[in-house]
Amino acid sequence: MNNINHLKLIFITIFFIFLSSVSKSEVKIAFVDIDKIIKESSLGKSMIQQLSKLDNDNKKYFDETKKKLSEKKKKISSQKDILSKEEYNKNVVILNEEFENFKKNGKKKIELLKTKRNIGMKKILDELNIVLSEYSKKNELTFIIDQKNIIMGKADLNITNEIIKLLNLKIKKLN
Repeated sequence: MNNINHLKLIFITIFFIFLSSVSKSEVKIAFVDIDKIIKESSLGKSMIQQLSKLDNDNKKYFDETKKKLSEKKKKISSQKDILSKEEYNKNVVILNEEFENFKKNGKKKIELLKTKRNIGMKKILDELNIVLSEYSKKNELTFIIDQKNIIMGKADLNITNEIIKLLNLKIKKLN
């Protein structure tokens, strides 16, 4: 009788070990190329276009102001012998103040461009996060991983183009 109880105990233990080791859920993984989404989605293109325009405006401002300051410097230098020493020094001080203002404005414009880029990226990533979350729920995905973090993977696990389409349907332009 004692042997039968031991056999039952061993059988039940083995049964639970096999039962617990069988996985009942499947892990589904997909990956996306975030850089490609930003470059090719309507939202990303809109941000890139707006930042490019702002950058071009900044370059134009820098070039024009630099040219004006250079011309003023030449004019003051050419008048060195004509003007009195006080008048010449006064003009040099004014030119130096204008140059300092130019540098301050330049820094502000560069910082504004960086800030707008960061705000735009945050908006895009927020919208992308919503789209990825909805896609993940709909397709019962366990993980969605950025392609940068993958060494090798099956091409059919790449959902980048699908996500671009969904993001384009959701939002077209970045304000």
